Amino acid sequence: MSTETTIAQLKSGNHRAYEATFKSWYAPLCTYACSMLHSMDEAEDVVQKMFCTLWDKRTEIDVQVSLKSYLYRSVHNSCLNRLKHEKVREAHKADFANRHRDAHDSADKQLAHDELAAALDSAVAQLPEQCRAVFELSRREALTYPEIAERLHISRNTVENHICKALRLLRGRLKEFT
Repeated sequence: MSTETTIAQLKSGNHRAYEATFKSWYAPLCTYACSMLHSMDEAEDVVQKMFCTLWDKRTEIDVQVSLKSYLYRSVHNSCLNRLKHEKVREAHKADFANRHRDAHDSADKQLAHDELAAALDSAVAQLPEQCRAVFELSRREALTYPEIAERLHISRNTVENHICKALRLLRGRLKEFT
């Protein structure tokens, strides 16, 4: 049967022409689609949808060269669309996974920060009174050593000694966080 005859019969709704076209081209089109998609299940799905569309839009068929070319071009375009859609889906999955991981990492970091802050507060509270006062003026109020010495009426060397002692004691108490 010629291409023109087959197309004319398809356009008129001839089920036998449709069945004959399906039986003749289904397997080769599936093989072709599988070569692009690397999955026979997906290939069969693409070809079946193409044949459904062919029947649904049979009155609009515009075959320029041959029915074979028309069918292969339809399957080719459907495969390209599926591959493009899959890339977009993978990009969305990756983006979702990244956002989920970032949120999880952020929560973990916040928890670790909170634990460290609590441990630091506890360790600072355990420092000897004068040592704690010097440390808090230095680190929490950001005063310089001379300013601390003047405020507490002690020498600058004493301030340095208290800071060294505080840092040594805090490092020992906060080892698990390093």
